[in-house]
Amino acid sequence: MAEDPSASSKRLQISFSKVTSIVEQNWSKLQPELLRLILSKLSFAQFIRFKAVCSSWNSIAKSYVSSLRQVPWLLLPGNQEHHARCFFSLEDNKTYQIKNIGNLFGNDAWCVGSSHGWLVLLDDEAKPFLLNPFSQVRIQLPTIERFMFQVNKSYFIQHLRKVFITKAILLSDPSHDNSYVVVLIFGYLSRLAFCKKGDSGWTILSGASQGYCDIIYINDLFYALTSDSSIEVWDFHASLPIKKREIHPSTTREMLEATKCFGNLHSCQTYLVESSGDLLLVLRYIGNFVNEEGEVVDEAYLLSGDSTQPLVCPYQTLMFHVCKLDSREQKWVGVDNLKDEVLFLGGNHSMSLLAQYCSGFEKNSIYFTDDNWNQMNEDDLYGGHDLGKFSLEEKIVKPFYACDLRRIDPPPFWIVPNPW
Repeated sequence: MAEDPSASSKRLQISFSKVTSIVEQNWSKLQPELLRLILSKLSFAQFIRFKAVCSSWNSIAKSYVSSLRQVPWLLLPGNQEHHARCFFSLEDNKTYQIKNIGNLFGNDAWCVGSSHGWLVLLDDEAKPFLLNPFSQVRIQLPTIERFMFQVNKSYFIQHLRKVFITKAILLSDPSHDNSYVVVLIFGYLSRLAFCKKGDSGWTILSGASQGYCDIIYINDLFYALTSDSSIEVWDFHASLPIKKREIHPSTTREMLEATKCFGNLHSCQTYLVESSGDLLLVLRYIGNFVNEEGEVVDEAYLLSGDSTQPLVCPYQTLMFHVCKLDSREQKWVGVDNLKDEVLFLGGNHSMSLLAQYCSGFEKNSIYFTDDNWNQMNEDDLYGGHDLGKFSLEEKIVKPFYACDLRRIDPPPFWIVPNPW
């Protein structure tokens, strides 16, 4: 893995290699306790360099990987010249490349999920597969052709491939679990289907509802959020999943007021997140751009690079509203402050982390990417652009990554780096 070109990084690597030739033998004999202390201070990029020093350091790194800080990186479009994919780290504000992995992604791969450092992708023929871009392991999944119903396959690939699956998650890490499960939300009715390792096909979840918005897996249970903000809890340990319970919380006054206030917007997307033991419902309001005077603009024009041609971006995220589940009262309760937590939302498995473990991220904030699949594929001029951070204290959206692309294709995705 190489940091995206900079002279200073190259000088650092040259200097590093010179020192290696002098003290390599002593480095390999450092005490494990000291090495683990060093590892606790490292970012993921530094961790990769650490384990490449020698075999003994690599062995220590393997034993430490479960304690590695789980700080997400942003998956970006690749560098075609080097068959590379790019990753942006907010921890050190740098972009990194993993070269020569373009063949693992294939042509025009479309990401539908990210869990445990693995991506769930559809290739250009709508065949799903898992990929860990850091270990460069690829796992083929059963075809989804049975879900295409009577639609011609070529039509499906051309028009439906990038909107048919809303989200997919892994219930465990395939690197360490031989009985992993993939669950996805699919189709116009937003139903659930799953596939266990070794299955020859996908199984539609029996007894499930429809109209699902988000899915997460926490504390060995599967949670599914429905369009009416209800929650279903499932146990996937048996041969066939068992629905444990349904939760139908009442809607808060704040939720109703927020929905009324943003009633003229294009859409409201909802997410389910576990945060410090609480179950959070996050509402994301997406609509037209707003000018400096606070007026809604039907069409927003953005200039990219040196181009003088305007780019029409018809949607952006304007606001978030957060609630937590009061399980005793069976209702959603408004949350004004996430305290030291940081939320990461988008097409990924929704997650919450403590800001103290996420250097470079602002606490009490939501970092989001563009997962508005239907609108981003309406036009080739825009899409993938709706990413930023929302401060719950200031109630505003700010950028955290500057991109000079008119269309970010494929759209950015959060992924927690997993080296094995």
